[in-house]
Amino acid sequence: EEEEEEEEEEEGENEEEEENVEEEEEKEKEQEEEEEKEQDEDEEKRVVEVQG
Repeated sequence: EEEEEEEEEEEGENEEEEENVEEEEEKEKEQEEEEEKEQDEDEEKRVVEVQG
């Protein structure tokens, strides 16, 4: 009977860990997108300067 309880606890912990991993991955993805956007804006500014 005790073993069953332990297994259920472990499953709950694993689910929490998976959620945390997903959140981390989402944050990293957002950060990368933000950096790409900044780079694009910088490039646009350079192009405008060169054209101007």
